[in-house]
Amino acid sequence: MRNRILIIFLLWGLSLPMAAQMHSALEVSIGGGWSSLGYKVKPAQAAVNGSNDGSWGLQAHVGYALFFTPHVGLGIGANFSHYGSNASLSGTAQWNGVMDTDGELYNHLTIIHSLKDRQDIYWVEIPLTFYFVWPIATDLSLQVEAGAKYGLPIMHSASYHADIEHQGDYGIWGMNLYDVPGHGFYRERDFQDSYPIRPKNQLSLFLKLGVSYEISRNIHLFGNIYADYGVLNILQRGQNELGFQNDRSGMAKTHAFMPAYHGLLKTNSISSQSHPIQVGLEIGIRFVFPHKQSYPCKCMLY
Repeated sequence: MRNRILIIFLLWGLSLPMAAQMHSALEVSIGGGWSSLGYKVKPAQAAVNGSNDGSWGLQAHVGYALFFTPHVGLGIGANFSHYGSNASLSGTAQWNGVMDTDGELYNHLTIIHSLKDRQDIYWVEIPLTFYFVWPIATDLSLQVEAGAKYGLPIMHSASYHADIEHQGDYGIWGMNLYDVPGHGFYRERDFQDSYPIRPKNQLSLFLKLGVSYEISRNIHLFGNIYADYGVLNILQRGQNELGFQNDRSGMAKTHAFMPAYHGLLKTNSISSQSHPIQVGLEIGIRFVFPHKQSYPCKCMLY
């Protein structure tokens, strides 16, 4: 019995320093920077070049954290985020040995002067965060946050705008036809439309590094640089070949040898994997509430 009482008092005594240092924190922050949906543009046509230049990124965050010591805490919250991509195509797509409206064989050249294909996805995310804090000066601390978050896409859209030109190479006649709209040779400078995408749910890992400044005991300002990486593949690549049959009304029959363009993500011109990423700067405010502890003693020793 005596040993049991000693163990109880020892555990109770060890818990006092930690309990006395525990505190809760409510925080609000907003950040932004660069983001990408993480796919690569890889056109099958050798003379067509492509790139994914990314887009703007946004993260708005509210959260609660429980600090077990002044230096270590665990938090949960909710984020509203934006990830996006701006893809580009340029170059010349070519179809050889096709038939024109008069039954003659020729090589069809589709010159992509420019094509911009943009996608935007807005998420609601639930982050689980580990906090690590080290004082480095009076009222100033270094902080590291690391964790994972699960995201649900709530809004998403995609659209494109292109400047396309069609020419006919009649090598056997030593002739190149252009600006003959009735035969399918023309320049369409305003080919545009929107198309649907269906992103999947996402699991992301994130890391933040920054500083926290103590305005008062209960109010801290903080700033972080952050980076996110999506673990799951969120987009399913299409299987369509790249083509522009539908860039002008009435050309479906004239350009029957090439596919229609329905959006870059509907083609096989992107990589099979798409892992969203985002890097940026974040600023926020944290409200700190120390835990008050009382220890009533109702003990009977025998």
